[in-house]
Amino acid sequence: MRTRLVRIACLFGSAAPAASIAAAAMAALGVASIPARAEAKPTSSPAVEVSKAPPPETPKAPPPAAPKAPPPAAPRAAPPAAPKAGSAAPPAGARATASRASAKSAKKAKAPEPPPLPPAPARVWLIAPTPRGPWTLRIDNEGDRPMRIPADVRLLRLEIDTFDQRKKKKTFRCAAPAGLKPTGFPERRALLLAPGQSFIERFDPRLLCFGKDEAALTGGAVVRAWYGWGPPPRWSRKPPAAPFAAESTDDPPAFAPAVGLAAPTMVLSHGRPPGRAAAATDPAGGAEPHPDADDKADPSATDRPTPSAADRPAPSATDRPAPPTTDRASPPEADRAAHPAAREHAPPDRSRVTASANGPLVDANAPRLELTSEPWSDAASPRSIVVRVSARNAGRRPMTVALRPRMLEFRVDGPNGTTVCQASPPTNAIPRDMYRTLKPGASSSMSVLLKEACPGNTFDREGLYEVTATLHANETGSGVGLDAYTAVVPAKSSTLVRVKSAPEPFYSAAPRAVPTPAPESSEAPEHDPGHENE
Repeated sequence: MRTRLVRIACLFGSAAPAASIAAAAMAALGVASIPARAEAKPTSSPAVEVSKAPPPETPKAPPPAAPKAPPPAAPRAAPPAAPKAGSAAPPAGARATASRASAKSAKKAKAPEPPPLPPAPARVWLIAPTPRGPWTLRIDNEGDRPMRIPADVRLLRLEIDTFDQRKKKKTFRCAAPAGLKPTGFPERRALLLAPGQSFIERFDPRLLCFGKDEAALTGGAVVRAWYGWGPPPRWSRKPPAAPFAAESTDDPPAFAPAVGLAAPTMVLSHGRPPGRAAAATDPAGGAEPHPDADDKADPSATDRPTPSAADRPAPSATDRPAPPTTDRASPPEADRAAHPAAREHAPPDRSRVTASANGPLVDANAPRLELTSEPWSDAASPRSIVVRVSARNAGRRPMTVALRPRMLEFRVDGPNGTTVCQASPPTNAIPRDMYRTLKPGASSSMSVLLKEACPGNTFDREGLYEVTATLHANETGSGVGLDAYTAVVPAKSSTLVRVKSAPEPFYSAAPRAVPTPAPESSEAPEHDPGHENE
């Protein structure tokens, strides 16, 4: 058995591994190892002695060639001494504590972080003289180093709080729609502001507060404005990522980039009351004008020589003031107007009766048309602009009229200027069944595709348009034996149209920087929004 194990060990390439394998096998069988046997018979080597011994099981097989004697192996290191039974074991967290201590020491060894950069010295102003606009956007560079900003009013967001009579608050959030607002940094609108320069642009707030949000543009509303992109969430520890509303042009940067800029909170004014407007047109407040008022109004009056007392003509009898009356039974007109009872029993004013008799008489019950249009229309492209117009019989008698979409005229005020979409002339060829009878209070609606009614380039630019409709009811019905209603009826209000996408961009020219206006100056050079078309 021993000989077989030795032969198996000799078949391996190295003597040292063979010895270790043989020793392990013999130890497993409880037999003495080869070195122990060698000590018992020092006169011959183990390999030679084994080779001389014939195998008991296979006597006929020739013995294998005896391998060369391996060099003496180096003495193995003694295994570590096992801990004594009475000694205490090391604590389990010793290694973890040592690793933590090394990590802390490594952190302390790192270089200190640089101090944080100062915030961007950019300031946003929003100037709103009236609730419905136009408003002014202004961005100032208040620092001593240049900066780069996106000069685009579509990046403005408004949060408006309104209050009703019961002091109930309602919040409106106004912003440009997804199709109109740039998703990234608008490279065409990149503007470099030197220290002491500003970007100023006028805009219509209804571009942002469109549709039902237009109700937020009222007096007393509280407006909070944000320019740029939204900041990262408060729970996020990541640094702000591009695009930025203000960033430094230096390398390394002189200040930290800003994702957005907040404007000071403001309150919208209520506008000028009607009474003040009337008083402004009449400085005297309804009193008699000053004798020199006519001379001041007429510039040529200052060049005329002032007549002397000798040159003035003598007053005639008609020019002399009438003597005061002593009849107390007939009070003057001012006192009669002051007393309601006297005003009821006063005789009618013959001058007013004569004026009404001489002027044209008006039949309040006669049939007449009133034209109204939808307040707004939000279109994705010029091809989808639709305006709905309604004509109503506001009289108290029925009417017969022919109403066709081609009878509508549209006046379009937009970024490219003013365009008039003319109505078609009368044809006198409308059949009898195309005339309709409108009873008092009845109405008829028409939807018009403005791309077909107006010239092709009317809505080629993105932005806000104001469309005013006028109805030319010009078919008399004489060809079919009818007496149809004819009139030119303008709409009471206009329609606000917002085009999100068009062949031409929102702006037609590059932005420009202007010197920052002084605080004392009431007027500053403005960047006309007209989207810079003029």
